[in-house]
Amino acid sequence: MKRLVGTYIFDTEMNADKMVFLTGPRQVGKTTFATNWLASIGSEDTYFNWDDPSVMREYKRNPLYFRNIIDSKFKGSPVPLVFDEIHKHRDWRNILKGIYDTSKERMRLLVTGSARLGMYRKSGDSLIGRYFSYQMFPIGLPEAVGDFSSVLQDGTPFVRGSLLMECARRVNPEGLVDSLANLLAFGGFPEPFLKGSPRFHKRWQREYKTLLTKEDVRDLSRITDIRGIEQIIEILPTKVGSPLSVNALREDTGYHHATIVNWLEILKELYLIFTIRPWQKSIIRSVKKETKLYFLDWSNISDSGYRFENLIAVSLLRMAARFTETGLGNFEVMYLKDKNKHEVDFLLTKDNTPLALFETKEGDTSISPAGKYFSKKLNIPFYQIVYRCTKEEMFPDNCYVIPATNFLMLTG
Repeated sequence: MKRLVGTYIFDTEMNADKMVFLTGPRQVGKTTFATNWLASIGSEDTYFNWDDPSVMREYKRNPLYFRNIIDSKFKGSPVPLVFDEIHKHRDWRNILKGIYDTSKERMRLLVTGSARLGMYRKSGDSLIGRYFSYQMFPIGLPEAVGDFSSVLQDGTPFVRGSLLMECARRVNPEGLVDSLANLLAFGGFPEPFLKGSPRFHKRWQREYKTLLTKEDVRDLSRITDIRGIEQIIEILPTKVGSPLSVNALREDTGYHHATIVNWLEILKELYLIFTIRPWQKSIIRSVKKETKLYFLDWSNISDSGYRFENLIAVSLLRMAARFTETGLGNFEVMYLKDKNKHEVDFLLTKDNTPLALFETKEGDTSISPAGKYFSKKLNIPFYQIVYRCTKEEMFPDNCYVIPATNFLMLTG
C-alpha cells in the first residue's frame, strides 16, 4: 500500500541536508513505509533497527560503524539510511548529531519512531536545526483505493466553494463507497483494514490497547495505576464529538482532576487520542476552554454518527499536518461553538485565520442552521459532508453539500 506521506516527505527543496523524522502511532505503517522506500531504490541493507542487538553491538564495537558504511556506499549521490527505534538508545541524540555533522551531505537519513521519539522531539535538544519532522496517520480513502490524483495540494479550494465543488465533481467514484464502508468498520490501521475480518479486528483492538497500557504507559510515565487509565480508555469513546469535561470524567471515575488531566496528556503522547480546541476570536460569547476529543482509531466508537465524525476529524487533521509540513503555512483544525448553542463540528484555519467550516452528517442534506449562521458571521464557506449522499449541491449563502467519498478523496 502506497502512503501519501511518501509523495512529499523526501522533497529536496524542503529537506536539503536535513534528517527526516517520521513519527506516529504504533502499527500505523512507519517501518513498512521505510523499508519499502529503501527497497524502491535498491538499498535494503541500509535499514537499521535499534531493537536489533546486532546493530547495538556493531555500534558499540566501533562508533564509526555507520560512517564507514556511508563512506563505502557513497558514489556521488546521498546514501539512503533508515534508523528505526534509535530513540531507545540512551545516547541517541548524540549519535544522530555525530553522524549528521560528519556526513550530512553524503547521506539521506530517515529516523522513525512512535511515542517516545515524538515526546523527545518536542523537547529542546542539540538536534534543533538538523531535522524536519513529519507525521504518519492512519490511512485515508485515497490510500485505501490507491489513487492520489484528486488529493488537494494546498488549501486554496476551501476558500472558494465553487472551486472545491469543481474538484469534488472530478473525483472518480469507482469503488469508493465500499472502501469507505471498510474504513469505517475496521479503522485506518493497515493490518486490520487489509485483513477485513471482524474477528481479527476485535482481537487486534484488544491487543493494541493492552500494548499501550501495559508497556508504553509504563515506559513513558510514572503511572502505576494501570487499571485506572484502562478505565479512562473505556469511557472516552462515549465522549467523542462533544466538548470534553474533565470534571465529568472525575465524577465518572472518582480520580482527581489533575490525575485525569495527566492521563489524557499521556494518551495523546501515545497517539491513542487527540483533541481540537475551540475557535474564539471575533465570535461573541464563544466557548473558550473545553476541547473536543477524538481517537486515531475511529473504529473504537460504537455510535455510527460519531464514528463518521471521528473519521472526518482524522482526515482533516492529516490534511492540516500535510499542508503545514510542506511549508504552506500553519494549518489547524478547530471547532466552533457559542453560548447560544450554535455549534459546527470543524473549522480549518491557516495562520490563525479561518478558511472554511465543516459539519458531518450521516444522511441529512439540509443545510445546518449553525453552519449557515457561522458562515455569515465569519464570511467563509460552510461544507456539509454527508455519508449517504451521491451528488454535490450548492446552496445560497456560501453553503455546500459534498458526498463524504468525494470529500475524503480531496483531503487525502
